[in-house]
Amino acid sequence: MSKENPCVLVLEDEALLLEAISKKLIKSGMTTISCTTAEQALDYLESISEKPDVIWLDFYLKGGMDGLEFLTKLKANEAWANIKIIIVSNTASDDKVKSMLALGASKYVLKAEHRLDEIVEQLTDIIAETE
Repeated sequence: MSKENPCVLVLEDEALLLEAISKKLIKSGMTTISCTTAEQALDYLESISEKPDVIWLDFYLKGGMDGLEFLTKLKANEAWANIKIIIVSNTASDDKVKSMLALGASKYVLKAEHRLDEIVEQLTDIIAETE
């Protein structure tokens, strides 16, 4: 990963998990933006000029919008359409995975099958691919 301090927007509704993810990413040399709802993440994206390098997206979110709706809105906006997305979720039906990948997600990872270190490594690979 050659980019110094890549930025990751983490969209995760579980506060303790969000904190653990952010700490791990910071320890790995990244900067983080933490959001607990899709609406908060969209508001944040609208307010900044430099977009994040990648978005860590939990599929199941509390509030009005789930990960699929968020991804749809993100990809529909020309300014954000090229942001890489890694979906990190607890469950995955084949249909759900296919629909997320078809919308432009870079990768779909099941939380239960990977340690946090492994997911951060995969995220690092996605960032490296964009350079």
